[in-house]
Amino acid sequence: MKITKIEVCDFRGFPGPAIYDFEFGNARNLLIYGENGSGKSSLFRAIQEFFNRGAKPKPFADFKNIDQPALTEGRVTVHFDNGATQQWPYGGDRPRTPPASQTALQVGCLDYRSLLETNFSQKGENVNLFDIAVKHLVDRMEVFPAGGGSARIGDLWNEVLDSLPWRGNYKRYVLKCRHAVDQFNGAFQPILTPLMDQASRLLRKFPDCDFELGVAFQPIEYILKGKTFANQELILSVKRNGITVANHHDFFNEAKLSAIGLVIYLAGLVNTVPPASTHPKLLVLDDVLIGLDMQNRKPVLDLLTEYFAGWQVILMTHDKVWYEMVQLQLEGKTDWKAYELYLSDGFLPLHQPREGGWDYFVARARRHLAANDERAAAVYTRAAFESKVKKYCDERSLPVPYKKDPRSMTAEAFWQAAQKCILAEATDPTLIAVLPSLIAAINSSKKIVLNPLSHSATVPVTRLEVQSAIEAVQNLRFK
Repeated sequence: MKITKIEVCDFRGFPGPAIYDFEFGNARNLLIYGENGSGKSSLFRAIQEFFNRGAKPKPFADFKNIDQPALTEGRVTVHFDNGATQQWPYGGDRPRTPPASQTALQVGCLDYRSLLETNFSQKGENVNLFDIAVKHLVDRMEVFPAGGGSARIGDLWNEVLDSLPWRGNYKRYVLKCRHAVDQFNGAFQPILTPLMDQASRLLRKFPDCDFELGVAFQPIEYILKGKTFANQELILSVKRNGITVANHHDFFNEAKLSAIGLVIYLAGLVNTVPPASTHPKLLVLDDVLIGLDMQNRKPVLDLLTEYFAGWQVILMTHDKVWYEMVQLQLEGKTDWKAYELYLSDGFLPLHQPREGGWDYFVARARRHLAANDERAAAVYTRAAFESKVKKYCDERSLPVPYKKDPRSMTAEAFWQAAQKCILAEATDPTLIAVLPSLIAAINSSKKIVLNPLSHSATVPVTRLEVQSAIEAVQNLRFK
């Protein structure tokens, strides 16, 4: 089972009565670019709150769009491929029946603030992960306490808190409290080492992050005199070559701290959610890569491919360069669909699906040419050429002259790098035989596919030139 569409209406940055839908189509995952204020974080919160199964979740009214104060028709709707459609309406409750209720046990929603809690916002010499663990990392992990039955870590911790004696120190209340504490300690402690081992494995995917993560936990105790609980601490440790890095949250750079925080959360999901579950497993990442440079961002895609292959992933970013790079890397993969979010002049969000791939652009060029729109056909031909050449350079890690402004990276630079490589390394006799004509065809069409000025109103673009450029890009191959 999978989620097929998410609809948002009158929720935070999405004003009603319009419905903003994000459809997966045949894809499993979504890649979403959103400029600041366009609704990206509002979509994140809509998903997070729809599946929120906390003890006291906020009502829809607390998230209502403020520009439509009288509207009471807001809702968040999730569609599933088994035909089920479930809503969280204004004034109503979140769905409490399957498939939403079961999916809620298998949802991870992480934003950059989640990572701050694991490192940057910690005060003092130690990083205490206890609250994060019982509320987020392993709260939904099913365990089997002594005495039989099953429970979830978060529920066991809530039972501890609820059992705090409130009628003096009567023996029966104290005994009940200590029993709840024993149940929690017995279930919580054994899962900590596997959690940190998993996090350490994930962390090694990042460059120069061969660290060993661990935690120190002293069992929770009920203090009779103070009527409180002691040892609500889960202290994170980071070792390198067997040596503990003291005050690691003050010592490491932002990229390493972001990587550590991210893998701790991801390890919690991997260890908590059963891989064989028949209900959707959903991972939503909102700008969690903001603290990572480009070198440290690619491992995140590798982690998603290796450890979250059975999940549905929604990856959001405000970084247009990174978005384009991911588009390039995911080109040709049918399990990803892209959306772009922008603000209109009236400060209303505009969202549109983003198609990609050189073959898509070639098809659009042919359609425009058939409609006698040569200039639009030329634009899409150029886009197809850039997509094909950049993909080849990326796959081969070819050096291209650096420009501080990524928008100044011309297609010509990529084309020169690609030509040099293919001419030097081509071994297929068939390719070697046709390569000169392929390159010549591209070079003869440069004024169409490589020169942005060719698409202005002052430069005539003939149908024959566009047709030749389309065929040159279509036939261009590197292997």
